[in-house]
Amino acid sequence: MPELISVQEFISQTQEDLSSPTTSSFTSHMGKCKSTVCSLEEALDSDRTVLQKMRKAVKAEHTTGQDLIGYLEAHIAAQEKFSENFCNHSDEKLAEGFITFASVVSLVHLKKLLSLYHNIHFSLDSLIKGDFKGDFKKPFEKAWKDYESKLAKIEKEKRELAKQYGMVRTEVVGGEIAEEMEKERRMFQLHMCEYLIKVNEIKTKKGVDLLQNNINHCNSQFKYNCGGDSDDYFVSQQNSICKPARYSMHQLQGNKQYGTERSGNLFKKSEG
Repeated sequence: MPELISVQEFISQTQEDLSSPTTSSFTSHMGKCKSTVCSLEEALDSDRTVLQKMRKAVKAEHTTGQDLIGYLEAHIAAQEKFSENFCNHSDEKLAEGFITFASVVSLVHLKKLLSLYHNIHFSLDSLIKGDFKGDFKKPFEKAWKDYESKLAKIEKEKRELAKQYGMVRTEVVGGEIAEEMEKERRMFQLHMCEYLIKVNEIKTKKGVDLLQNNINHCNSQFKYNCGGDSDDYFVSQQNSICKPARYSMHQLQGNKQYGTERSGNLFKKSEG
């Protein structure tokens, strides 16, 4: 496994190079910088692939939710039509109950769908189409190539100069070409910094920010499912449907000494 460089080490080596270019050992760490960028790119490519699959799944979920809203609207229309029958027979409470229940169910599903879009779909879309789009390591790669090209040119010139004097030059010490290569080193350091900053931004967005958006979406589900919706009117109306009511039992035949009315909750007996 290639040796990598940490952010702290990179900053330390860069500061040392800025303070004393001729004695700095920064050039010996440039290979580790390149290896680190390659390693980070592999991780980002892997994340990009997974996030694209996640976005595709959420998009399909959102589309299915839109279809569901369409079915719910048809359901509400039918239920409103059905409730008219109760109005015609002076059963306004039942009519109101059917309409309110349909409205509450539609509202809950609609807000779930909006939460999914704003908290999850939008975040993934922003990551893939924005932060992950393009090859933002290109400036770094160009700076690396420019440095390598300039270094190779200087080494060749120095070997040829040594040959003219009957000497053999096998290598060039970094300190003696520090001034000549300063521009290329500074560009390398600049683009390495920009790359690390960009990667850190993506790390935050695909990590803490995306997790927080998932938590927000999850909280919205708990909120709506547990009756914590901000539309108190609909919730109170929904709850009123389940309140105890009085039911006439005139149609039943039996001993009238026990009365003709009963009050309480009705429960459906399980057939399981």
